Amino acid sequence: MLLTAALIGLGAVVSGCGGLLPQPPEAPRTYLLAPELPNRFGSAPTATSVKRPSLRVSVPRAEPGFDNRRMAYLEQDYRLDSFAEHEWVAAPATMLAPLLVRALRDSGAFATVSEDDQGIDTDLRLDTVIEALYQDFRVRPSQARVQLRVRLVDPAARRVLATQVFSDSEPARTEDPYGGVIASNQALGRLLPRIADFAAANARQAAIKPTSSLP
Repeated sequence: MLLTAALIGLGAVVSGCGGLLPQPPEAPRTYLLAPELPNRFGSAPTATSVKRPSLRVSVPRAEPGFDNRRMAYLEQDYRLDSFAEHEWVAAPATMLAPLLVRALRDSGAFATVSEDDQGIDTDLRLDTVIEALYQDFRVRPSQARVQLRVRLVDPAARRVLATQVFSDSEPARTEDPYGGVIASNQALGRLLPRIADFAAANARQAAIKPTSSLP
């Protein structure tokens, strides 16, 4: 009887202390950069006498602070923080590459568009750097801010044809990480067609050869 009572008492103590024992951390919630893009294939005007170039999208890079899966936000000037329980499913630069490829293909301005890891030689190359991708709580409502630096390169001539910085922002619908995710996708969805138009316009410009006048 004494042994039974002791075991019952021990079980009650363990049960009562269950809430005090350390709990395993919850897995972070993960989110995608997957904006909806309009299908604009064939919308870019192309001259019949000019051959459409092939294009390779190099592996995008990211500035420090935006080169990992952590979701960044600002509450104070110059202070970049990250959400503890929310992160991207992959580094944003990794998710950006196929999105760029799709936007550039849909522009209709290029004969082929390939990713860098396919090892295909192309006429032109597009380099991209993520300069900013964060939720800004210094304003209300908070805003997602996205900034990309893009350059179009002629690899054979080892020449930069054009470079431009693209930035956009979108107010968050809710003051939480998910609100920032939705806003980031909306902002990026506007930037990608603009980048495709930039690449197409400068590719056409580079293809124009000056004609020599007769003496």
